[in-house]
Amino acid sequence: AIVGAVIAAAIELGPPATLSSIAARAGVGAASLHRYFPTTAAIFAEVSRQTYRTLLAQVRALLARTDIAPRDMVHEVCRLALQGPGLTYEHRRRLNLEIPLAWSIDAVEPIYAEIIGELAGWASSRLPTPPEDLHARLFVAFGAVRGVVLMGLLFPSMAPSQDEALAIVTQPIWEILTAR
Repeated sequence: AIVGAVIAAAIELGPPATLSSIAARAGVGAASLHRYFPTTAAIFAEVSRQTYRTLLAQVRALLARTDIAPRDMVHEVCRLALQGPGLTYEHRRRLNLEIPLAWSIDAVEPIYAEIIGELAGWASSRLPTPPEDLHARLFVAFGAVRGVVLMGLLFPSMAPSQDEALAIVTQPIWEILTAR
């Protein structure tokens, strides 16, 4: 319960928050906070870790479905990646743009590797002819969608709606995965 309250308070207050302000907002004592998180970097690393674990669980649940044709699955995975794992726009913006990458890279990299691994396992069994360089293609595809997300967070006034972005990005991602 303490960790959940701290995470929620940290997201709400954002990266400039101090440990004492996070503790106060979470309703926990500073000593309790320090027991779990010695720095704000540790808190936001955990926020990132939880966010990407949620995304991984959502990807796994989607890939477990057998009622979706491969091309439609690419569309749905792109939708999931564009929407993110259930965070508000402001929280996504904070996590992606305000928190130093050094705070979360060690936590996020293995989860990205798992996501790409899950996608590769699915694609190997479901694509008509999986390419030999499937992992590399998935990395590029994931990076392309991730780039759309970051650009939308950086420049929201120029960004297409998520539905427009999804319609635009799905076809090239399909081609990345299936082109010979």
